Amino acid sequence: MERPYIFMQRALLTFKAAGLHPPLSGFAEEDFWLRLWVERYGALEPQLFNCCVKRLAGERYFPRLHDMDAAVLDEQKKRQQARRRTQERQADCPEPDLFDLANSQRRVREIIEHLQNRLLPVYK
Repeated sequence: MERPYIFMQRALLTFKAAGLHPPLSGFAEEDFWLRLWVERYGALEPQLFNCCVKRLAGERYFPRLHDMDAAVLDEQKKRQQARRRTQERQADCPEPDLFDLANSQRRVREIIEHLQNRLLPVYK
């Protein structure tokens, strides 16, 4: 992730805005916390990190490191499962087009004629 300190500061602001009070007593502890989170989660994709932050912002207490680890692991599993499902769907359907246009047009015409004959009054 580019500029990880900015992402971590935004995460801290998100937690504060959600009403989660950080157990940090001053600037030195906040700086230590930021450096620790940058070392630990700075290599993550920004979207993955933001999903985890939003998830943890809904919790009751300020997230600890093992809470963030669990959220990251869970989100990575979800993404891997989604990728695998997408690949399976693509493998199951090798033909790009399973739709027969001529047959569908013929069938639509038959349905329209049937409905016209059934619904229109016959005047002879």
